Amino acid sequence: MPAEPSHDLLRRATAGERDARARLLEAYGPRVWGQCRRSCPEPEDAYQEIWEKLFGRLDRFDVKGSASFGTWVSRVTHHHLIDRARSRARRRPSASLDAIPPIAPTAEVRLGHRLELEGVEQALLAMSEDQRRVVVAHCMQGVPLTQLAADENVPLGTLKARLHRARAELYRRTRRAR
Repeated sequence: MPAEPSHDLLRRATAGERDARARLLEAYGPRVWGQCRRSCPEPEDAYQEIWEKLFGRLDRFDVKGSASFGTWVSRVTHHHLIDRARSRARRRPSASLDAIPPIAPTAEVRLGHRLELEGVEQALLAMSEDQRRVVVAHCMQGVPLTQLAADENVPLGTLKARLHRARAELYRRTRRAR
């Protein structure tokens, strides 16, 4: 996890300084990319949109607040991905997961758990987008279920059932791959 950025770095990035923004991108880019890659069929577009949004909203981050910068980045990213999914659902309500290209291995995968990670990623891609979002946000990023239920605008019980079914499906698919 990257160290918390200094107030000066955030001030310079807010002012549009390229070096300061590049440092934030270097530190938090992998986190944003991981969320995009695991939650969105068009991760490159989402990644670009999210960084445009983050840089445009840097002045809204409360440096004296209780949330860390990394938490703030993850929340903005998560909300943007939910908005994209809702927008896609309105445009193409019958979108198929078959249209999602397979995930190419990245630097994250090279750390020694390549086969397991690829199996998990393939299993995630085979799930419904709703199930995939809740697994990634709750199990991989630690977002509380109550917050996810509010974000997704569904009852907590519905979200818990979705998570239960998604975990069972993930387990079934990863065990079968072994």
